[in-house]
Amino acid sequence: MSLELPIIPKSGEVFLAINLSAVENLTVAETLNLLEQMGYRPQLRYRQAKDGKVSLYALLKHDRVEPEMLTNIDYLGDELDALAEVIQPADAITSPRGLSPAKKAVTA
Repeated sequence: MSLELPIIPKSGEVFLAINLSAVENLTVAETLNLLEQMGYRPQLRYRQAKDGKVSLYALLKHDRVEPEMLTNIDYLGDELDALAEVIQPADAITSPRGLSPAKKAVTA
C-alpha cells in the first residue's frame, strides 16, 4: 500500500483514520499513544491537497468488504463512536468507504 491515503477508496474498501493535523485536544504523540492504548496499531499516511498542503493521518484500519454490506449496516459505528469520545474535533476522524454505485429503480 502506498503511504498516501486515498480520498476515494475502491469499491469495497473501507478506511478508518485520524487526521493528526486536525486533532485539537491532543498532540500527535499523545494521539498516537492513545490509539495504541485503545488497541490500534496506527500506520502513518498522508494526503497532499492541490494547493500543496500536506495532512498527516494515522491509519487504523483498511478493510475490504462486500460493497453492498456498506450500504446496509453501520459498519465501524461503535469504533467511530468510541473515537469521537476522545478525539476533538470529531471531524478529524475519517472513514471513507467505497460504496458500489446505486442501482437505478425501474419504473413500469
